[in-house]
Amino acid sequence: MKVFFNGRIVNSDSPTIKALDRGMTFGDGLYEVIKVVNGKFPFIKDHVGRLEKSSKFFKIKFEYNLDKIEAIAQELSSINKIESGELFLEITRGADTIRDHIFEKEYAPTFLEVVQPLRRIDANLWQTGAKLVTYPDMRHGLCEHKTIDLLPNVLAKNYAHSKGGYEALMFRTKNGEKYVTEGGSSSYIFFDGEKIVAPKIDNILPSITRSKVLSIARSMGFEVIERRVWLDEVQRMKEVMLLSTVSKVMPVVKIDDMNFSFGSVTKKLMTAFEEMISS
Repeated sequence: MKVFFNGRIVNSDSPTIKALDRGMTFGDGLYEVIKVVNGKFPFIKDHVGRLEKSSKFFKIKFEYNLDKIEAIAQELSSINKIESGELFLEITRGADTIRDHIFEKEYAPTFLEVVQPLRRIDANLWQTGAKLVTYPDMRHGLCEHKTIDLLPNVLAKNYAHSKGGYEALMFRTKNGEKYVTEGGSSSYIFFDGEKIVAPKIDNILPSITRSKVLSIARSMGFEVIERRVWLDEVQRMKEVMLLSTVSKVMPVVKIDDMNFSFGSVTKKLMTAFEEMISS
């Protein structure tokens, strides 16, 4: 498979990452995952905009614009013969002269672009619904940025997988009460029987898919409330939806020992979102 790395298209197994790249030594970098649908890249402007915004926040040089990134993605899609899959972007602060926590004043950022086949997901999950497993959110205080510091996310997803789940439903604790944050690589929204309820953006990622689905829900006439969602109230929700670039809108039918219906609201949002990304 061919990838784009620091200005060149190379084989994915080429030895190109420097040993002291800060992405490797400190997790000092950012990433994005974008859907590839029939050779197109839905919401790429939103994803690149978020990447650029976070790069400015962390003061990482961002040397590629939207047009360049999309042109590279189209070339990789053609070379690798991938019409439907995933576009992965990663930027790091580049390689240090010597490993040091302090940023070097002069550096060349590392930029990676990959178009790969869609990861394997059981297609039946969109028909039967997914199972979630609750797991404590052990991440840092910068979750509104898509950093490559993903070990807590990896642990959460693997724990859920070991328990037969598709994804983790992570939670934090405040004053002894647990509240929902997000998943290892997903967001969640709920239907309480009257309105759509979404965990507020409070040290969680402002998910692109989440924003699009909530916009669809509002256009359909649903009231949308963004607030803290307490874990002990989740069992009273009528429908639960998992959202992500890869999972799109996926029904959730079980969280630990709590059961939920794959209801009409979920079906409507699934259909409308499919139409949006295919248009």
